[in-house]
Amino acid sequence: MKFVGNYKEIIDPKWIDEILSKDGMFRPRDGKKPDTPEMEKEYETARRAGYSDTGTYFQMFDKTNVSFDVRPPCENSAHFHWWIIKMMPGDFMPMHRDPHTSYEKNSRRFWMSLKDWERGHIFAYEDQIITNYKAGDVYMYENAQALHGAANIGLTPRIVLQFSTHD
Repeated sequence: MKFVGNYKEIIDPKWIDEILSKDGMFRPRDGKKPDTPEMEKEYETARRAGYSDTGTYFQMFDKTNVSFDVRPPCENSAHFHWWIIKMMPGDFMPMHRDPHTSYEKNSRRFWMSLKDWERGHIFAYEDQIITNYKAGDVYMYENAQALHGAANIGLTPRIVLQFSTHD
C-alpha cells in the first residue's frame, strides 16, 4: 500500500450520518448468488475455507442507495467507480482479490478511511496491516489484484470509501 495523501476536506459529515442511520446492501447477500461470475470464484474460495455465505459480513453503499455522489479525491480518470463499506462490530471481509481489476485496463485501486482509525478496525493488504490512519487518508494498492481483507473487532462502526479508476 502506498500512502497518497489526506483528502479529509472532501468528506461531508452528512455522508457519515446517512451511512450510520440506515442499512446498506448486505454482503454476501444472505446466501444469494454473487453479482458476477468473477465474484462467484471469490465466494467459492471463501466457502472452501469454511466461510458461510448465508450471513452478513458487511454492508455496501454506492450511488444506488445513498443520496450523494462521490468524485475521485486524488486521481482524474474517465472511468471511476466507488463504494462505501460499513462494518459493524463483529463484521469481517475474508481475504480476496477484486475481480473487476482483472478485466479493467490499467485498473488502479484506492482505499480511503472516512473515520479515524480506532482499536479493532483492521485492514489487511497482502502481508501488511494498516493502522493509525486518519479520516481522509488515501492509500493506493501497489497491485490492483492484491489480496486484501478487513475486520471490525472494535466497538464502533468502521466506514471506508473504496474506489477504482481505469482507462
